[in-house]
Amino acid sequence: MGYKVIDPFKDVEDGNYLYPKVGEKYPREGYEPSEERIKALSSTNNRKGKPFIAYEEDPEEPVNPGEDEVYPKHTGGGYYELSNGEKVKGKEAAEKAENELKVD
Repeated sequence: MGYKVIDPFKDVEDGNYLYPKVGEKYPREGYEPSEERIKALSSTNNRKGKPFIAYEEDPEEPVNPGEDEVYPKHTGGGYYELSNGEKVKGKEAAEKAENELKVD
């Protein structure tokens, strides 16, 4: 977990170190920013009035894998995904199919 750059910037508190790429990790290796600096860069409370970094969970370490999953999940276009991975069109049909999976 950490932060990623969402808008390129120069960190004036780190010797004008340039973060030129969106998606790049913040902070760079060897630099430890203060909590105040992180708050400023991740909010509009800075000279430019816009956030430059955003908090990002480590994709390799899921927080609670599967525990907060609610099925059926709406996937768009009227389709829903069931807990077994199957896709069903229509909310009522998906709810019925998901309930039948729980009975088995």
